[in-house]
Amino acid sequence: MNKLVLCVVLITPMFAVPVSADQMEDLAKSKQCFSCHQLDKETIAPSFMTIAKKYRGVNNAEVMLADRIQKGGVAHFGNTPMPSQGARVSLSAAEANSLAAWVVNMK
Repeated sequence: MNKLVLCVVLITPMFAVPVSADQMEDLAKSKQCFSCHQLDKETIAPSFMTIAKKYRGVNNAEVMLADRIQKGGVAHFGNTPMPSQGARVSLSAAEANSLAAWVVNMK
């Protein structure tokens, strides 16, 4: 079973439908990400650009960020916690993966 899951995870990105930056920004807005984050300005949380600069080129950054987006947590950027599911608008694993890829690949 684990090998099957790994194969699906590795193959799925090859079939992903390209999504525009505007569509990703709309998704982030609909999931209330902008309540704490902004594109290029620090507020309650780091800006998306700050996150992109920190994690660009880091192995597995998208996977780690998608996990953080879904589960919440603390300590990536100080002590302000990323709220967990239930404390904010929920999102699917696919949405979390898309948002993580969008942020990491910002220029």
